Amino acid sequence: MKYAVLAGNEKFEIKEGELRVKKNPIIKVTHVGVCGTDLSYWKDGENYKDVVIGHEYSGIIEEPGTTDLFKKGDRVVGYTQNVQNEPCGRCENCIRGDFDNCINRKVITWKGGEINHPGAYSQYTTWFPNSIYKLPDNVLNEEAALIEPFTVSLHAAILTEVKPGDKVIILGGGIIGLGVAEWVRIFGAAEITITEINTEKIEVIKKYKVADHVIKADVKDLNEQLWAASDGGYDIVFDCAGVASALNAGIKALKKEKKKKITCIALPHSDLLLNYRDIVLREIIMKGSKGHTPEEFKAVINAVENNRIKLKKYISKKIKFENLQQGFEELKERGGLETKAIIEMW
Repeated sequence: MKYAVLAGNEKFEIKEGELRVKKNPIIKVTHVGVCGTDLSYWKDGENYKDVVIGHEYSGIIEEPGTTDLFKKGDRVVGYTQNVQNEPCGRCENCIRGDFDNCINRKVITWKGGEINHPGAYSQYTTWFPNSIYKLPDNVLNEEAALIEPFTVSLHAAILTEVKPGDKVIILGGGIIGLGVAEWVRIFGAAEITITEINTEKIEVIKKYKVADHVIKADVKDLNEQLWAASDGGYDIVFDCAGVASALNAGIKALKKEKKKKITCIALPHSDLLLNYRDIVLREIIMKGSKGHTPEEFKAVINAVENNRIKLKKYISKKIKFENLQQGFEELKERGGLETKAIIEMW
């Protein structure tokens, strides 16, 4: 099989090898979603040499392994552990599907071209059965590669306890922010505003019609625009940008009442200086949101199956696996303008 490893800063190398661990299901990967973290690892590839990235994928069961949950030929969607970390699959966190917080996780290793648990930038991968899910007949493999990020968005919406009538502001119009917009609308949000720094991307977001207002994030009068758009302030802020200026504007845009909410999904590149005084005096409830649960993964699959959420419209670029390096260079040049790029593995 062929797989892509990070071979230096902004450099992929396509190699050939065989899977070493075969007790778990082996999946022939058909499509992979390009996550923002994938681009970050690629840019910093010198520090992640020989790592196979990719955690948003769909594919076909090649071998079911020792489980009876799947059979050869089943179309599936799933996620692999993010770069480098290999969970044990036995601890209490792994058993409930929380691989990110495996108590005994270790770094993925290679032996003479044989890969243990590669990321999804590999024509075949293998992973634990409780993070693999069968696809309904009416859900395409290419759109299924977007299920994982929409599960991240759902997790944040559930954690925040969005209620009917809530006014919501989403900082950042990437795929996670768009997913949050989809979910909070389903949960009954009365008004949704998205802030985005890129003018061209703002026009793209408007075409999806998931928000009532889309506002440029770097305008001098952002606070005034947000307040005017909300007609009295917001109940909830979702931070999908990780930028202090945007988050502080979000804090100011909350209703002048106690116990309004902020949920942080983005991972900032450095520590943020926030308006801590307002957080304390207004008893703002601030949470972090990371990952998802197996139940949430199943819920997203069900929503896509029943056309409550349509994922295909968000695919803005397709990259052939053999053109992976060129595709990433184009993504870098586009500067985050693509809503979602997917990789076609065959």
